[in-house]
Amino acid sequence: MLRSFARASLLSGVALAMLTPFAAAQAADAAAASNGDEIVVTGDKPVTVALSATKTNVPIAETPQSISVIDASEVAKLGLQNLNQALRYVAGVTPETRGADAEVYDQFTLRGFAAPVFLDGLKEFTSATGYAQQQVDVSRLDRIEILKGPSGALYGQSGPGGLVNEQSKLPLDRSFYGAVSGTYGNYNLYRVDGDVGGRAGQNILWRVYGSANGADTQQTYGTRARQTVSGAVTLGTGTPTSFTILGNYSHDPRNGDYGVDPALGTLIANPAGTISTHFYGGEPGDFFSRSQASLTYIFKHDFGSGWAFRSSGRYQYVHSDLGIVYTSGGPAEAIAAPTVYSRASYATREQLNDWTFDNQLTGQFDTGPLHHTVLLGVDRQVAHSAELYKFGPATNIDVFDPVYGTMPTPANPASVPDYPGFPAVPAFVETHTRQQGIYAQDQISLGGLRLLLSGRQDWARQTLATEIQHNQKFTYRVGALYVTPIGLSPYVSYSTSFEPQAQQLASGGLADPSLGKQFEAGLKYQVPGTPILLTGAWFHIDQTNVLSSNPITFLAFQAGKVRSRGVEIEATAPLPYGFSTKIAFSRQAVKVLEDVAQPAAVGHGLDSVGRGGVTAYLDWSPKSGRLEGLTVGGDVRHVDSVYADFYTDPVTLASNPVRTPAATLFDALLRFDLGAANPRLKGLTVGINSTNLFDKKYLTSCLAQYSWCWYGQRRTVQGTIGFSW
Repeated sequence: MLRSFARASLLSGVALAMLTPFAAAQAADAAAASNGDEIVVTGDKPVTVALSATKTNVPIAETPQSISVIDASEVAKLGLQNLNQALRYVAGVTPETRGADAEVYDQFTLRGFAAPVFLDGLKEFTSATGYAQQQVDVSRLDRIEILKGPSGALYGQSGPGGLVNEQSKLPLDRSFYGAVSGTYGNYNLYRVDGDVGGRAGQNILWRVYGSANGADTQQTYGTRARQTVSGAVTLGTGTPTSFTILGNYSHDPRNGDYGVDPALGTLIANPAGTISTHFYGGEPGDFFSRSQASLTYIFKHDFGSGWAFRSSGRYQYVHSDLGIVYTSGGPAEAIAAPTVYSRASYATREQLNDWTFDNQLTGQFDTGPLHHTVLLGVDRQVAHSAELYKFGPATNIDVFDPVYGTMPTPANPASVPDYPGFPAVPAFVETHTRQQGIYAQDQISLGGLRLLLSGRQDWARQTLATEIQHNQKFTYRVGALYVTPIGLSPYVSYSTSFEPQAQQLASGGLADPSLGKQFEAGLKYQVPGTPILLTGAWFHIDQTNVLSSNPITFLAFQAGKVRSRGVEIEATAPLPYGFSTKIAFSRQAVKVLEDVAQPAAVGHGLDSVGRGGVTAYLDWSPKSGRLEGLTVGGDVRHVDSVYADFYTDPVTLASNPVRTPAATLFDALLRFDLGAANPRLKGLTVGINSTNLFDKKYLTSCLAQYSWCWYGQRRTVQGTIGFSW
């Protein structure tokens, strides 16, 4: 424990020593290094300030908890297509756990645990088995904030590893603005994005934005397509009372191949060779479609004297249709036919409706030498999901010489073939979740000392079929940070989480809520007068009532207790002479401490959780001379090995824990602001992005106990032309 913290302190000191000589020059260059080549319209909040940790806008350097920020200009500059790709650059995240096979969802782990996603501070729900799940297109986002560690004290339902809070683009107080861009790349990738807004009268702002995008997937026969449009209006801007309403509709007629690759032939050597990254184990007619619609309101009133009220709410609807055939395990005959694999079929129709509300009163006052910023809140979350589904058998397939068309894709649950001895009628499941919470927070300042106290009481109800479970829990957070005159801020914090789980246990009944607690200590440094920010943290998390779920039957087991601890370092620094860098390092150890259902798992890791990694990004944008307007950049991403559970050899039946190998990947970008070369072309930008530049073949994760693996995305190259005003 102390050795890990010492290592983090040493790395922080090295980075600090590297950055400090640049501080004086940076103070003069900071404004000029603010991504002048962006092709999107973003808000004015700097990335050194975040909302999510306290639900108030507080500098990250003064917040006693780890938080990372990605804004829309970074998403555009790096050519990112989804949240999963954006999280590649965040310490503590194991991103893209389903690789290139399942981009329909943003599947990742944070500090070793699955992390919920919030939109505008309101939770995004999912159906019981997860296919009716929201996914927000990056064209809708102004910024992404990653809050690390248990955050139940403010958010209620959240995991021990933290949460991701996406923030929508809202109307800006500008007379008229806009942007349009077009992108094309290999795999027939395309994007057309538009964004326009402005004032409609003295106190009315409006904004409309949308995107049409898609691509062929890496796997044969797969395509994805999306059309999304959003509109927002703010009434009363510039007055003490404002009201914003935001609507969105997204349609994904195709969501690619939600497939898997066999472990034997990818992670485990197969005498016949290595399975191609283009292999698809299903059928050409497989499909996955989804529709989403939402309506959000945000009401604000400033009472004056430091007191304000904010109320927000959202209704969300999601509908999904899925029909697939997939490889279901190892070879059908391990010795006689090691290249022929068994398959299964599945179809589902799912629907999700949820309502979320959050009401907050904030205020400021003094008691003697102490300055208080208080927050009082009450929120409510209600979600209803309905699912009709069925599993069935399928024909075998030769993974090295696939022949397709041996069976039709099930068009609906009723058309899925029957397993002998199992019900022929599709199963129907309804799930209802409700949670009511009240919370309070006090941020106390005394000179350089910042003390953060947060507490929350939750009442939750989970209903699955005829099973009903009631839970209540108090969660809290205590943090202290000290801001020194030179910008160094050491801190410590302790926080807890409470997460109801609407899942059926194999033993009957519903799972108990997951409980988490974390101790975190760290150091933050912001060079005075600049946006240079360096953060380092050591954390220790314990989670109890952990669920272990079978992805085939969806039955769950209350797995026991898990421990996660590690170190993280992040640095964001616009440097002199037009350089800019962003660095993220993490090293974590996640282990099962107790597991009644699977005692052999004790001492090993969690599925799809990596040991950490490092990302180092650097770009150069000269601010004068003949190359003004040019940006050249790139990064190296190293993802350490990922735990893949126990693999059972189909011939010897020996079972051993395995991990996916570590991978090092390189990305590059080249952009040019044509307006810098010719004023008549002001606002016009062209660029090229390439990820996995050297076309490395690698695995992102495996569930070896089911003989499933997922390949990472091979090299992609895309070109973009954009115009903003």
